[in-house]
Order: sequence, then structure tokens, then C-alpha cells
Amino acid sequence: MQGEGYTDVSLKVSQFLLKSAGIWVIGNDAEERQRKFAVFYTLAALIYGIYVNAVDIYHNLDNLAHCVFLTCNMMCILLGLFKCFVISFFRIEFSRIVSYAQKHFWRLDYDYDEKILFGECQKFCRLWIIVVSMISQSSLAFYIITPIYENIGKNKSERILPFKMWVDLPLSVTPYYEIMFVIQLLAVEQIGIAYVCSDFFLCILNLHALYQFRMMQQELSKIWSAIEQQTTSVAAYTRGCHVALKKCIRRHQSLIEFCNKLEQVFTFPILSHVVVFSLLMCFDTYEILLADIPTLKRLIFLCHMVASFIHIIFFTYICHGLMEESGNVGLATYSGWWTTLPMNETGRMLRKDIRIIMMKSMRPCYLSAGGFFPMSLETSTALVSSTMSYFTLMRESSMKTN
Repeated sequence: MQGEGYTDVSLKVSQFLLKSAGIWVIGNDAEERQRKFAVFYTLAALIYGIYVNAVDIYHNLDNLAHCVFLTCNMMCILLGLFKCFVISFFRIEFSRIVSYAQKHFWRLDYDYDEKILFGECQKFCRLWIIVVSMISQSSLAFYIITPIYENIGKNKSERILPFKMWVDLPLSVTPYYEIMFVIQLLAVEQIGIAYVCSDFFLCILNLHALYQFRMMQQELSKIWSAIEQQTTSVAAYTRGCHVALKKCIRRHQSLIEFCNKLEQVFTFPILSHVVVFSLLMCFDTYEILLADIPTLKRLIFLCHMVASFIHIIFFTYICHGLMEESGNVGLATYSGWWTTLPMNETGRMLRKDIRIIMMKSMRPCYLSAGGFFPMSLETSTALVSSTMSYFTLMRESSMKTN
């Protein structure tokens, strides 16, 4: 079956988010019009968010806690804008990645052993989407819940919006208040979509690539499994092994090419996320532990910090797994019973191909942050360590100021 026949909740959610941000692959003119509208709407929401937070920072330079809150918002908006811009710039390469995944990953004609691995991959993808989506939506929800709670018992002239608007308009009275409240609600939701959509889909693609390397290792081990039940001649058996090995080599080459395209499209979004991660976590920790802010606003930073921590741990974990599984292809090739085959012409060609696939596996596939360093579990520990360093410096500066 083709990839279009396969469906999964993780793919549905990630595709919906990408379509909402206007960076999904189009199939006809109607989808192109929808994409252009989504791009315009996303860009308008991001620019509106930047304007509101920048003006509010200008008018509250003497309030450190509020400025940190607005700076976090600005960094998330700019990060989402940059990610969407990069993926839109690599639209052709991104569409090729999706087409390859639909054809080779998201299908239902796996054998029994491959279906077991594919089921594990599905479980991880669902867990990733459900957990991070719930925490992210909780963080966005508190942006709306906070002003609603604070408006309880106040006069209509004293009502506050989720984000203060420095304009000479009666925004606290009906119907201006309700209109602006809905506008800010829609903008917050769209900014959240732009911030997480590419990360959701990247993790799903990375996880599927990881399990494809595991399936390939199983396929390599099955090449030699028939030697115990060998009923044909040694020469015919050697030719059969060589044909099966060449099939694995072609699969290995296509997976390497897929990972290279994935690296090309997502390396700069990964770099941008890594660069601002420690600062965002530092600001979140400051607002949670040190800032004098309402409890509901503190929950915004708590949810954001938990979601960011889960994201970086999960992402570096699967990146580390991609490096390990792609490198284990060489070990799975070497562990076969190729040494028992004769040294005829086919046997020599088979051994040459084995050397090639082992040499290819010596340089494992990986995703890097702008080409500077590969993403692995060591990256997450380094980011958490830098976060604590920034927070310590910020706490000492705050104590001296007080």
C-alpha cells in the first residue's frame, strides 16, 4: 500500500499544525490558496505579537519581572517565525522529505518482525504528540485564564486583556474589550502553532528513520538465516545472498540520503532552538522561583519549562538513537555468516559490498545544530548545565539590585 493509506494520530496532529502554519505540502490549487491564507494569517499573528510585546517592554522598563515575561514571549515568537521561514525557504526539499516518508515509512505492507518495530515507533510518536501537546496547550490556556480570573469582581471599566495594548481606545468597555480579547486569543493560539509545528514533525520523522535502521538490521540478519536449511548449491546460495545484500545496500543509501535532506532542512531551526533554549529555561526558572507575579502567570512558565525540558530530552534521545542505530548497521553486516561463502567471483563481490556498507556505517547519520555539533544526549546535559549557570548569574544580579 502507498503512504496515503496509512493514518495515525501523530501524523494527523502534526499535519494539521503544519497546514495551519502554511508550510505543509500542497496538492492542488485549492490547497495552494489555503496555504497562502494560512501563511498570511500566521505572519499577521506573529507580527502582532512582536508589536504588542515590544511596545509593552518600552513602557515597563522599570519592572524586571514583567520585562522578563515579555522577553520570553518575544523570543518564542521570533523562534517560531524563524522556523517557519526556514522551512518555507526549503519548500522543495521539504516536499521531497514528505514524499519519501509517505512512500517508504508510512505504509502497511511490512512483514511480521517489521510490524512489531513499526508498532513501537507508533507508540512513541503518539506518546510524544499527546504529552507535549497537552503541556503546550496548558501553557497557552493560562494566558487566557489569567486575565479572566483577575477580572472577577472588577468593574467593566477596569477589565484587563491578556496583553496590555498601549493605544488611545476604550478597550475595557463592550464591545471593544470582547473583540480585542478574541483577537489576542487567536493570535496566541497561532503563535503557539508556529512555535511547535516544525518540532513535532521533525521528531516524528527522526523517530521513523531510527526504526527504519532497526528494520534494516533485521533484514541484514535474515540474509544468512537460510544457510541451515540450504537445499540449493553453494554457488546459487551465494548469488541469492548477494542479491539480498544489494537490496539492503540500496535501502541503506536511500536512508542516508533521507537523513542528509533532513539535516539540510532542519539544521538551522535546530540551531536556533538550541541557542535560545538555555535563555528561555533561565527566564522560566526566574519567573517561577524569584519573580513577584500572580500564581496563574507563574503556571505559564511552569508549563513552558516542563514542555521545553521534555522536548529537548526526547529530541536529543532520538537523535542519539539515530546515530547509534545507523552505526549498528555495520555491526549487523559484519555479524553475518558471509565468511562461510566460497571465494568465487560472486563471493568476492559480496565481500567487497560488505566492506563498503561497513565503511559507510562508520560515519553514522545525525542531525546537527547548524553544522556545528551533532545533537545527542550530551547536548541536553550541556544545555541544562548552561541554564543553571545563566540562572545563577541572573539571581545574583537580581539580589544585588534589590
